[in-house]
Amino acid sequence: MIPVVVAMIAAFVLQSANAFATEPSLMRVVVVPSAGQLSLVVEMSDEARRVSTQQASATVLVLEAGPIAPPVKRQILNAPSGLSLLQQVTVDEGVEADEHILRLRVAMKRPAPSTVRTVGRRIYIDFMTTDGSMPSASTALPIAAQERRRATPGPQASRLPPSAVPFRQAVAGAASRFEEIQPFLVSATTAAQPNPAVLNAVSEAITGVQQSLRSVQAPPGRTPPLQLLVSAVSLAAEAVSADFRGDRASKAKQSLAVFAAAKAQLQ
Repeated sequence: MIPVVVAMIAAFVLQSANAFATEPSLMRVVVVPSAGQLSLVVEMSDEARRVSTQQASATVLVLEAGPIAPPVKRQILNAPSGLSLLQQVTVDEGVEADEHILRLRVAMKRPAPSTVRTVGRRIYIDFMTTDGSMPSASTALPIAAQERRRATPGPQASRLPPSAVPFRQAVAGAASRFEEIQPFLVSATTAAQPNPAVLNAVSEAITGVQQSLRSVQAPPGRTPPLQLLVSAVSLAAEAVSADFRGDRASKAKQSLAVFAAAKAQLQ
């Protein structure tokens, strides 16, 4: 994994000569992969006042940020061969309301839901991936978390009957996976014009969680929180269904509310 990450960083770094200009300048563009997610990070010399995105097509996302200090050299950055999702990033500038803006055109090899967040002077485009780097929906807990629990078991964990341990691990894994999907669920269902390809990608991820929950057997007294979790996931699946004709955003919010109740009971 490390050589691939280094190659990606080397391929996507852009240095700017305007780091100390009045308006922020583009410093670099970096790809950071992680389990179940791939982030395209746009680093500026200062925080951008405006950031917006537009889904130009199922596989093309356009990000605009500004105002920025001109000029920005137009560059076409091809993704390293080790990436299964990202294909190409075109860096350019434009003019809007007499201000220069940064414009990135992100081309993907296949549709993938994405969310955008700004953290200081960095802009993150987080893509949800469904390739081999994503943990299986049936994975109970990250290995590190399991090791910490074994090393420092709490009083409640030590009193759990043997039959409850697999249940808690399976449910915790499904809940964690569903929690990772939620930002993409919200983004997909609140778009002015929902993208069918994005809805389908989120739907496939939710289906994976549903499949993992079908095999879970609740010990005595633990059925209600499991039912709540199943209901939350089912509501989310309905919100992104291609056949759904209601208010997708409201259905997604209902799913999140039910999930919060399930999570509280699972503590």
